[in-house]
Amino acid sequence: MHVHDLLQVDSLDLTLLWGEGPLLDREIRGVDATDLADPAGSLRPGGLVLSGLGWWAPGGDRGQADRFVSALRSAGTVALLAAEKAHGEVPEALVDSCRAHGMVLVAVPAHTTFRTVTEALRTDEQRAADELVALVDARPADGAALDAALRACGLPATGPYRVMVATLGGADGSGAVGALAEALRHSPGESFAVGGLPGGEAVAVVPKAPDAEGPGGHTPLGEVWPAVHDHRQAPLHAGVSALAPAAEGLGSALDQARYALAVARSEAPEGARVIRVDDLTTMGPLFAGVPADVRRAFSSRVLGPLARGGSASHRMLLETLEVFLAQHGSWARTAEKLRLHVNTVHYRIQRIEMLTGRDLSRLDHKLDLRAALLCR
Repeated sequence: MHVHDLLQVDSLDLTLLWGEGPLLDREIRGVDATDLADPAGSLRPGGLVLSGLGWWAPGGDRGQADRFVSALRSAGTVALLAAEKAHGEVPEALVDSCRAHGMVLVAVPAHTTFRTVTEALRTDEQRAADELVALVDARPADGAALDAALRACGLPATGPYRVMVATLGGADGSGAVGALAEALRHSPGESFAVGGLPGGEAVAVVPKAPDAEGPGGHTPLGEVWPAVHDHRQAPLHAGVSALAPAAEGLGSALDQARYALAVARSEAPEGARVIRVDDLTTMGPLFAGVPADVRRAFSSRVLGPLARGGSASHRMLLETLEVFLAQHGSWARTAEKLRLHVNTVHYRIQRIEMLTGRDLSRLDHKLDLRAALLCR
């Protein structure tokens, strides 16, 4: 599709603010979404840029617009689609800047979403990425079809790979694909494919590990994520798998990434968080990915009457149990922490054992009770 073709899609109701001649005949080779004030390094040549103008400060000067447009021009962007929703209209300074830099500028009305624009393009690149992630999600995946899908996305047919899953909260959950792709473009030299799945999940297949510093000085995904989140004003979460050594391990890696995503949602339900499976090295974060209903049921079953904590005596016993386990089962240190006599600690532990049916001299029972406390 060319720029002038997009302008002819009546359902989008786009308005050309500036653009002329051969500039409107350029082919659109991809779609990038960004609200970073300086998007340099995150854009692809021949791409169409969608911006909500979250980077624009009301009353901003021409220099602010020039910096943004100059980065687009340097990246080889074919056109800028700017949303009117944030400011009521596209700032005149941005129109002047695009005219001066020879950048096609199109206004997107408030009633047209970026998702609608992206769907109108249906670019070959996005279709290939969507087909790849659908194959990764299929159980079992067809090996030959998976290899072909990797090649269609420009990815190597041999690993290792990481799989990432992202979701964007909000009214319809759309936009996760754009958010994840924007973050990954800040890892220079990394190839990747990002596709969408029903339910609003964005899934990325990445041949290397952009979420960790490497010899090439790649930007960690965790550092970019808050900046990508800032202008979306909705919860933004991602989970990252461990390395999958070969293509046949991509399905398992997707399961890992989804679990890490659940942990990210649990830890920062209204914010932005990236969790890697490699980071789940203690029981607390590991259990955070378990569905809340399952955690509560487990905790209630193991702690018994203590789980309800309705009485002062039960709350006292829970506190004693927590301190006792934190002090590695030391009677003396527990008594010191709680400012109690050791005999009182003995009495309370006996009550806990009676109410829970667990023996705190046994390691496995200690672990069960510790897990139950973490799952409350």
